[in-house]
Amino acid sequence: MAQSLVPAATSAGWVIDASVTMPWFFPDEATPFTEGLLDSLGVHELWAPTLWVLECTNVLQSAQRRRRIEASRRAEIAGELGELPVRLDRETPDFVSLDRLAATHGLSAYDAAYLELALRRSLVLVTLDARLLAAAKTLGHAVLSAPQDIGS
Repeated sequence: MAQSLVPAATSAGWVIDASVTMPWFFPDEATPFTEGLLDSLGVHELWAPTLWVLECTNVLQSAQRRRRIEASRRAEIAGELGELPVRLDRETPDFVSLDRLAATHGLSAYDAAYLELALRRSLVLVTLDARLLAAAKTLGHAVLSAPQDIGS
């Protein structure tokens, strides 16, 4: 399956968000696309803003509160997330740039942070978030989402 993800191979790496990460741990949310991403771990350098840690942790906390997972599974997934080969970008975008990006494209500041990182480091943006994809495409930036978007 990783072969189908090759269009972005010339990139220095990929920015991933929680929308493509968390299905790796929740089988009912997994798709052939997210499973292909999981299969390609180690092939592409993965990046995320430090916000990704907060978002993924929030998903775990919510899943336990809604009784989708037990506390032991939550802790296990947290440990597995910590072992993923994801480089956390420690540079914080400046207020004006992030605000402008979010306002121009109708994004939350959180989603704008993923886009800002992809733009700043010239990395392919990998997400299932439609609004985030649309913003990146409007800017002519490389994205990878669902199979129909491969090569976009």
